[in-house]
Amino acid sequence: MENENHKSTAGAFITGIIFGGIIGSVLALLYAPKSGREFREDIKKKSSDIKHDADILYSEAKEKASDLMDEGLKKVEELRKEAEQKLEEAKTKATELIDKTKKWAEEMKDKAEEKFEPMKEIVDEAETSIKDKKGKIKQAIEASKQKFHEEIDKVKSKKA
Repeated sequence: MENENHKSTAGAFITGIIFGGIIGSVLALLYAPKSGREFREDIKKKSSDIKHDADILYSEAKEKASDLMDEGLKKVEELRKEAEQKLEEAKTKATELIDKTKKWAEEMKDKAEEKFEPMKEIVDEAETSIKDKKGKIKQAIEASKQKFHEEIDKVKSKKA
């Protein structure tokens, strides 16, 4: 930034010197006692000098513009590379976070399965036991019904 200000200040100074010289030369020509021919030759020479100075200024301005364009393109390229690098870093961090989360979820699943496996076995055993007892209870109820009907039949046959 300081370098740009220095270039700008130097360019303005040079431009000022050139234009000051031109104005001074024109005024000197106008106030100098010379013949028409000498005056025209002086004007022609000064015009040539002014054109030459203008060409130099144009070349310098063109060069400065080219330099500024090159600097701007370099800066754009640097920013593009930096943005790509930041994007890659973000992708890497996101991938790492996803992988860690998946690993954590898998570990939690494994721990849950470890804790619930004994409970599952207990529940399966209880279910089997309940089914067995249910079957035995049904048999006992059926046997009781049978005995009840037999007793009723005995009572009916004694009354009759």
